[in-house]
Amino acid sequence: MSTCKLCIELESHASVKVWNQPLFESPNFVALPSLGALVEGWLLLVPKRHFLSFGAIPSSMHAEINEFKGFLCSMLGQCFGTVASFEHGPSMASRTVGCGVDHAHLHLVPFQFDLAVEVSPFLLKSVTWKSAGIEGCKDAYSRGEDYLYLEQPIGLGRIATHDEFGSQLFRKAIATRLGMHDQYNWHEYQHLPTVMATIEKVRTWSLTAASDSRSGVAA
Repeated sequence: MSTCKLCIELESHASVKVWNQPLFESPNFVALPSLGALVEGWLLLVPKRHFLSFGAIPSSMHAEINEFKGFLCSMLGQCFGTVASFEHGPSMASRTVGCGVDHAHLHLVPFQFDLAVEVSPFLLKSVTWKSAGIEGCKDAYSRGEDYLYLEQPIGLGRIATHDEFGSQLFRKAIATRLGMHDQYNWHEYQHLPTVMATIEKVRTWSLTAASDSRSGVAA
């Protein structure tokens, strides 16, 4: 039996934790509201099966990732504005870069600023970015390298690898940009009102989309 807390929550199908109740799902993935969301609209794209990172997910599932991610980003764009995605990708369990969650999760977050620029002060000068997609994450994982992955705009990915990444680097960058410097740590600042606002708006969108579909209104 898996000891992964997120796996246990997903397998229960009746989590009492609202942030672990899927808002959408595809055959192999779910979209969850993110605990510790610094802005409304922050979702996590999560595999139903246990994988350490998106780099560990088989290539056969990449098309589904991209299709589901495209749907979620379209929805978030309608509700909250332009979306970026990122991952703190560990090469093994309990790595600092993994932020304390050893289950793959891709962040989908609406904001307007350039995250690569904002995260730069939190990176060692030796860290460099190169163009890459999910396959690039798979390559880094297969080499045993921790990585940071960023898509901004969606579909235009880049990756950086290093063995000394700190924890929650993208979250630190976003919090600093928003003037919430000490509130980046999701363990300490859960930002539940923001999480609940995301859930309410996404569910309202879902109800409206379903009603429009029954009425024959084009999306």
